[in-house]
Amino acid sequence: MSHRRAFIFAAVWAACGTTAPAAAQSRAPITQAVDIQVGPRPAVVTVGGRRHLVHELHVTNFRPAEVTLTRVEVLDAERGTVIGSHEGAALASRIGHAGWARDSADLRVIKPGVRAIVYFWQPLDAAAPMPARLRHRVAADAARAGERIPIVVTGAETGVRQNAPLVLNPPLRGGPWVALYDPLLVGGHRTAVYAVDGRARIPARFAIDFVRLEADGTHARGDRSLTANWHGYGAEVLAVADGTVVEARDDIEESASLAGGRTPIPLENVSGNYVTLDLGGGVYAFYEHLKHGSIRVKPGDRVRAGDVLALLGNSGSSSSGPHLHFHLADAAAELAGEGVPYVFARFEALGAYEDVSAFATGARWAAAPAGTGGVRQGELPAPNTVVVFPAASGATVPAPIGNR
Repeated sequence: MSHRRAFIFAAVWAACGTTAPAAAQSRAPITQAVDIQVGPRPAVVTVGGRRHLVHELHVTNFRPAEVTLTRVEVLDAERGTVIGSHEGAALASRIGHAGWARDSADLRVIKPGVRAIVYFWQPLDAAAPMPARLRHRVAADAARAGERIPIVVTGAETGVRQNAPLVLNPPLRGGPWVALYDPLLVGGHRTAVYAVDGRARIPARFAIDFVRLEADGTHARGDRSLTANWHGYGAEVLAVADGTVVEARDDIEESASLAGGRTPIPLENVSGNYVTLDLGGGVYAFYEHLKHGSIRVKPGDRVRAGDVLALLGNSGSSSSGPHLHFHLADAAAELAGEGVPYVFARFEALGAYEDVSAFATGARWAAAPAGTGGVRQGELPAPNTVVVFPAASGATVPAPIGNR
């Protein structure tokens, strides 16, 4: 290299070295935030006379310091309108932390390397158009150099299922039955995530536990610690639609008494004795905690809506008392499918409990809220609603279609 070329090269290098720091100082600070992803395609289902948007938003903290969620919004991606906005205690009540033993009272705090799941069970304005696509906006505080930096992340756009939920016949006769579930209960059906076969899913997203009551509100006669004293024990469990039996397990015995508390149960036994029906179109119905020795069908059997499958029992993870656990999922495996929505063709709503704990006291239910009582058609019962099913149903169950 000539002296002249060396001189020019050195001059250019020196110039770069002196201007680069100035350029860096003028840049806006970059704060690593969170990754936001939607789980399965959101669904709209009528619950207690009102449309509800049901889905989950997964928020993962890739930062080396904690992040505190301050507000999460769901927007109609095409119209730009806010469908739902949650902050403070209302937001905290919708958050679960997957695979993490909580050591903080504030569920809005996401530690480094932790995923939080925001569960939406969002009532929709009756006059609002059906959203076709959703977008999410997450506001949070991030720790940086000893201060809290506010961040806002917008994204996680997704389509909404446009096909209607399956319309089912009742899984039980008569009543009254209380439809026990809480869509925001930590550890409940709706928030229970299982990572099976390399993928995390919520199989019981729309599950209901049905417990038989008497008019006075009791769910057992005499000593309620005895399984056989529960009003629903031994009730006939019915096919909700025409279908084919995929599995029918009847190998778990039941305890005659509920006394003694909970004992650990391996995952393969939590469903107890159960029946799985293939309803077609990649949709399966699950009936769990059935009475030992009562199952009347076997794999490969074709059944018609209203056929008796088994009797209600208390097998498996059912120490709270005899009940029927019922849900639909998109796979035949017990815990390896995503829960899908459904509605019942017809039922009568008598009233409701304020929450699951109110039912546990044995008190009588309260009158049905305005607009939710009486005969209901094409709906899912609202949480903890007391219902009566028709003795026989002529519901027509449409064939499952795509966009599941």
